[in-house]
Amino acid sequence: MPQTTIQILRCLTLGRYTATVEGNPSELRIRGPQPLAGPLPASIKARREELVAFLEEWCGGVWPPAREPVSGLREVEEFLGCSLAVALDVLEATERRQAA
Repeated sequence: MPQTTIQILRCLTLGRYTATVEGNPSELRIRGPQPLAGPLPASIKARREELVAFLEEWCGGVWPPAREPVSGLREVEEFLGCSLAVALDVLEATERRQAA
């Protein structure tokens, strides 16, 4: 089973990867210190459209989320006075609650 979008973003953070949504139609570009390995690439491929939509809606089209102009996820982070990890937890809990 593929990882969720938020799990993928956490993995990218841990591996020091960046992601950018570019062009029209939207293309996902991921850059990092080494090639992606393990189950992560399959999860990214399976969830590509969701990942692109999340990055565009909440992150200003980039990961880590944009600070200027402030992205929706950074607004959550600033509003709650918390870390990016906690802001992701809040969004994940909200998504689970809406799905129930």
